[in-house]
Amino acid sequence: MLTLSSKLTSLNYPVLLTALEHRYYGSSYPEQGSGYQYLTTPQAIADVKGFLTYVKETILTPTTPTLTYTFGGSYPGMVSAFSRFTYPNHVQGSVSSSSPVQATVEMKEYNEVVGNALEMEEIGGSMECLDIVVKGHSQIGEMLSNVEGRSELADVFNICGGEEMLEESRRNREVFAGDGVVYVPAQENDPSCEGELCNIEKICEFLTGRKGEQEEEEEVEEWRVLASLAAAQNGGSCVNVDWEERIAELKSPASILGGTKSWLYQTCTGWGFYQTCPLDSTCPYSKGYHGVDQDLEICERVFNVSKEEVYEAVDKSNGIYGGWNIEDDRILFVNGNVDPWSALSVTPTNGEIEEGTCKEKSFWVEGASHHFWTHEVLDTDGEDVQEAREKIHDTVIGWITDAGEYSGD
Repeated sequence: MLTLSSKLTSLNYPVLLTALEHRYYGSSYPEQGSGYQYLTTPQAIADVKGFLTYVKETILTPTTPTLTYTFGGSYPGMVSAFSRFTYPNHVQGSVSSSSPVQATVEMKEYNEVVGNALEMEEIGGSMECLDIVVKGHSQIGEMLSNVEGRSELADVFNICGGEEMLEESRRNREVFAGDGVVYVPAQENDPSCEGELCNIEKICEFLTGRKGEQEEEEEVEEWRVLASLAAAQNGGSCVNVDWEERIAELKSPASILGGTKSWLYQTCTGWGFYQTCPLDSTCPYSKGYHGVDQDLEICERVFNVSKEEVYEAVDKSNGIYGGWNIEDDRILFVNGNVDPWSALSVTPTNGEIEEGTCKEKSFWVEGASHHFWTHEVLDTDGEDVQEAREKIHDTVIGWITDAGEYSGD
């Protein structure tokens, strides 16, 4: 937005750039005990309308001809798109980056895109890298099914509390393996990062290199290769797999910090987005160790929202906004093909392309992750990211020109 603002100013368009904080996040959190009754996406969109009215009446002047365009990435990108969809007389256009507008309870697609990223050569992945992750997690899944295997895993992966924690409950074993025993930064992948193991390329180099070392010495066990990566990522800390402790933390006031609890509430009451790893998916982790029942239990125990209410809320959200089929010719959807959230956004490859719709205008940013083009402009940004910014700029300037309110001179 900053670069677009500068470009518009250079073209003699008067620009006012503002930002709005979402209620129940940051400093906009109500007093303890007041509940979450106003934490809804429709309320957030109404807040956008109210804010725009305030700006026009107090910061600008009511007689000033004003065009308003909203921008956002991820959930803010959803709010941006839905603001245009809901209040087209107040919002003349929206740029919605990496926004999962299709509500769904079970989002197995998230981890399937993670698997795709691990073999994507243009960002440093490979089939060998994906193969190590998949085989290693398959071996771990088998080991979790017997006492000896659980004991060895607890020791090698440095489980907090030892093998007793893996023996204690099925949920603890799911926490350990269901979302991967190693961290794969598909959502945050930065091709030019300088830290150790900070992107997919460096993680794949580590995995394939360690596997090569094993091949020279003994028979390869991919799960041990993963254990080496996990140890490096964890920095010597033990791995906490205590499900009941996690539930207790989510119930505590401390979980309010950083918006964790607020976002979880929104998933339970509107959007779902539960990133599962079922048997019928191409998830690269231990299949069957993250089912949607795990997330629905959190909704029930932390917020007293039942399974039936979660499904009803998701259907309601899609009914209001249209999901993948949202109809508006002034919403620009932009997605990176490395981003796991792209599976639920409006993209050129998602369904039929209809002329004059936002789907027709949507485009991919090759090799990019979660709204990477909205980050600070750097010399290391790839050509596709730079081109994405130019496409966004050209689209918005075109909208302004078509509106005819300003000539730019």
